[in-house]
Amino acid sequence: MAKTDRCVVRNAANRRGNLGDRYRHNERHNQSYGNGDIDPARSALNVHYKTCEGSYTEAFDKLLADGVISTRGLGKDPKIVDELVFDVNSDYFDRHGGYEYAQDVNGAQRHQRNSKHLYA
Repeated sequence: MAKTDRCVVRNAANRRGNLGDRYRHNERHNQSYGNGDIDPARSALNVHYKTCEGSYTEAFDKLLADGVISTRGLGKDPKIVDELVFDVNSDYFDRHGGYEYAQDVNGAQRHQRNSKHLYA
């Protein structure tokens, strides 16, 4: 029986205190992971549509210092950064050209148009 293509999209709001944890996890700087499916040796194959210079905290502080964003009106220890992650099964990309296809923004858009699932 053929596998069903799936994409899991999750959004998580992060406080300043856990940005370092998110950065180390997402950029594969941790020594170990609770998710057994994570293979740090394959980290170079991760697809990033936007990267930041430095850590997530440094990037946030630069946006704040440059006046691009403001924290005015936020309470104590607010959630300041949202993370949107798309996890797509590798089989889909393997059938359509592998990681080169995944890294192509148009490829990601084609995947969304050709999918039976709703993305928000």
